[in-house]
Amino acid sequence: MVGAVVVGAVVAGGRVVGSSTVGRVAELVAGTLVIPVDGKPSVRSDVAVVPPMVASVCEFVVLPHATKPNAHAPAIAATTRLEDIRRRLLPGAASRRRPTRRVAATVAAMSSETKRVDAVVVGAGTAGANAAYQLARRGHRVVLLERRAAHRAGAQWHNGVLDWQFARAGLAPPEGPERADAGRVTHLFGPDGAHGVTVHDSPVVRADMHLLGVRLRALATDTGVELVDHVASLDVDVRRDRIIAVEVTTDRTDGAPRNAIRFEAPLFVDASGRRGVLRRHVPALARWCPEVRGSELCTASDHHIRIDNPDGAKRFLERHGAKPGEAVTVVGLEGGFSTRAITVSQDLEQASVLVGCLADGRHSSGPRMMAATRVAEPWLGASISGGSGVIPLRRPFARFTAPGVALVGDAACQVFPAHGSGIGMGLIAGRMLADAVGEHADPGDEQVLWNYQASFQHEHGGVLAAFDAFRRMSTALGGEGVRRMIRAGLLTEDMTRGGLEQRWQTPPLSRLPTMARKLAAVPGVAMAMLPSLASGQRLWRMGPRHPHLVDVLALERWDAAMKGMLGPLPS
Repeated sequence: MVGAVVVGAVVAGGRVVGSSTVGRVAELVAGTLVIPVDGKPSVRSDVAVVPPMVASVCEFVVLPHATKPNAHAPAIAATTRLEDIRRRLLPGAASRRRPTRRVAATVAAMSSETKRVDAVVVGAGTAGANAAYQLARRGHRVVLLERRAAHRAGAQWHNGVLDWQFARAGLAPPEGPERADAGRVTHLFGPDGAHGVTVHDSPVVRADMHLLGVRLRALATDTGVELVDHVASLDVDVRRDRIIAVEVTTDRTDGAPRNAIRFEAPLFVDASGRRGVLRRHVPALARWCPEVRGSELCTASDHHIRIDNPDGAKRFLERHGAKPGEAVTVVGLEGGFSTRAITVSQDLEQASVLVGCLADGRHSSGPRMMAATRVAEPWLGASISGGSGVIPLRRPFARFTAPGVALVGDAACQVFPAHGSGIGMGLIAGRMLADAVGEHADPGDEQVLWNYQASFQHEHGGVLAAFDAFRRMSTALGGEGVRRMIRAGLLTEDMTRGGLEQRWQTPPLSRLPTMARKLAAVPGVAMAMLPSLASGQRLWRMGPRHPHLVDVLALERWDAAMKGMLGPLPS
């Protein structure tokens, strides 16, 4: 018996038969089990009888209208044969999954479809859109799913990215309106207003995330990616601890019938953000991907704001020794890890404001810091655009792949922990995933996906872990410790530039005596800073030691070493 079998509460747009009766005759047509509704099926050699125990648990059987041959029937049959369904549903089976009840009136208002593709990417933000694009470029059939309207997917504000990250991700850097500004001067101040350091010709590109997302989704669809937005629900089908399909319903705004589609694929990519829509359904990742909590979360807001009082903007710049187009950044306002950056445009008509702090409940929040900034700087007017979000602030998970699934972006905690920028790393991850998959016949093969994980950890895992140590140090220092660190001159332009470039730098030996004298003046800061720098150096070197081949025991040893170097989270 060949072909796939669809039994039970399958969302579809066909007719609905009530509780299946024992011995009802079923006809295998085009790889789909169809229960005839006229009560008089003709018995032929390709007719099968639904086993009584299977029929008894079927609350509804939904009949697709389509009868044309299913090109993917052999592939589907490999995982959904009638024998497999009988094994899962009969008493004593290892895994029993009772179909969900569907109201007939609701099901009848839907249309049903099953599609077999090479990869399904969940989340059409920048990380997901680039992953889909890169996979499609290598000849894979890709579906990109998004819960919102496509043009609203992902971040909708401005974010700091780096040109080298676009190059590594296989993308052209932002240009035109997408590139808000770059190469600006950045002035860094402590929470008390004391000047710390000025970085000239900053490497950070302030890019419009909305326009970047539009560009990436256009690249994806132009390369053959099928984009499905307005996803209202997503059910994950897991068998033998591996995701084999997702069933989605879409809410249409054009009056078309609600649509229900089942996507089957050997590879599923979770680009849904820190909550991990797919990740939480994968048993192999449960112990490796714990919930990220407040002490490792950043609450941030970014707004593009109209300037109501240009004279007030001028006074703000003069007070900080800055010029239009230069960034004024204050750190330590709300705990050791916190920032407020304001950039006034050259024409004094608009300003960009970025604020953020830990989302641990002991400090403020992005929206509250934005409101406080408006009170402190009344020359700021109404917002033109912007938004708020919560971002993970930790090194990447030690394991973010499993058979048939890979995580990219925030879902894998591929974020720069020192200041919470995850756009660049998420883009790079999509390229590295596609490079590992290549044109492999099974893109969900465990070793193939492990290669992606290992290559990312080798190239970036150590750097991100090192800056996780630095971020923990600033949290432990608190606002007062950050104030003393800046007043002591411990933040140099080279060190700050390294953080902005997201590259770990070892201080040259020639500067160590000067640093030692400065540290001696603030022993409390030195006690926090020196162990952090030493740990960062060891973590940086540890990243490339991630095991190359699938070896969970070796991965446990590698992860334990990383955890030991980082130590406990600061209280």
